[in-house]
Amino acid sequence: MNLSLSLPLIGESVSADPDGEELAEKYKKSLEAGENLLLAPTEGITHKRLDEISRDDEFSRLCREAMKKTEKAAGKYAAVCGLIAPSGIEEYNSGIFESLYFDYLEKITVLKDAGAKLILLKNAGSLGEMRAAVFASETADIPICIIMDVDEDGKNQNGTDYIASLITLQALGAAAFGISCIDGIYTLTELLGKAFPHAEIPLIASGNFSKLNEKEISGLIESGASVFLNSGDVMDKETISLIKHSGSKFEISTEKDSNAAAIDREAFFLFDDLVLSEPIDCSYGLAEDIIDLDDETVNSVCIELFTADDAALLADNASMTKLPVTVRTNDPVTLEAALRYFQGRLIIDTSCEIDYDILKQLAEKYGAILY
Repeated sequence: MNLSLSLPLIGESVSADPDGEELAEKYKKSLEAGENLLLAPTEGITHKRLDEISRDDEFSRLCREAMKKTEKAAGKYAAVCGLIAPSGIEEYNSGIFESLYFDYLEKITVLKDAGAKLILLKNAGSLGEMRAAVFASETADIPICIIMDVDEDGKNQNGTDYIASLITLQALGAAAFGISCIDGIYTLTELLGKAFPHAEIPLIASGNFSKLNEKEISGLIESGASVFLNSGDVMDKETISLIKHSGSKFEISTEKDSNAAAIDREAFFLFDDLVLSEPIDCSYGLAEDIIDLDDETVNSVCIELFTADDAALLADNASMTKLPVTVRTNDPVTLEAALRYFQGRLIIDTSCEIDYDILKQLAEKYGAILY
């Protein structure tokens, strides 16, 4: 889902529970400085948190109230973005995917109905969780942006790789993708620069931009950033004006590589001469089978699937491989399960008994690669 709002977008992080007057004052300063994106303080409104204080029935009302305050402040001068919180689940598995999907769908729908033009998920732990949020936004028909908090190697606390996540999420239909980095502005700039050659959607830079100089701003823009989310003091007019007039409008290059596969920890940039391994049955020994695959004559592991249980096993074990994953199956239901739960971007072996039109539809829906 393309980001239809005009770029560059510039906004501020907000507290989960700001005082009403404090929030209004921050919004006022942001708009006066020239920002064009206001983030509603909805990240802290979760069923779990409300249940702890015996107010779970107020979930929808609190979301609507937060959106109403933000919309009032934004007027016609800024777009309003609804924030959703990560689940807090430390380890993804295929069994929790649908629960994550429906949790996100509920909140995204509430925020959209309350006036959000855009959804933002920050700091989810797993690629599976990010994928669930993107699927939910597609169902609700509203653009979603994803931001990962990464280290100097581009990995988050779960070891999920940011370029692998970009490759996967843009193929699914995310509107924009970005990172924040605790190692500072120069590391952020370097990481964005490495991602930009593979980006087909706008890139988000998230960090403390309130004291950036012209060189630092130019570096971010040259690295491909076209959405800026500031976590420090409100940026001054000069900084925002410099961002707006520095040509930071995203354009898809004709040289972008859309044939990249991914697992949660690594992206794989494929060549025309893809050589598959001998088909590996999806069994409870799958992890050992793909770890032990050490054949220099192949450049993709081929997994043969027969049932939806096989698809779940694949999703739960695929991060063990050091190669891109190709799936082979004659059952469209099994194929769709594999595509839905897999943490990454799969390759589909088209030499099967499934009609090619069905394969094409599933590949488009789930961002997979046909081979």
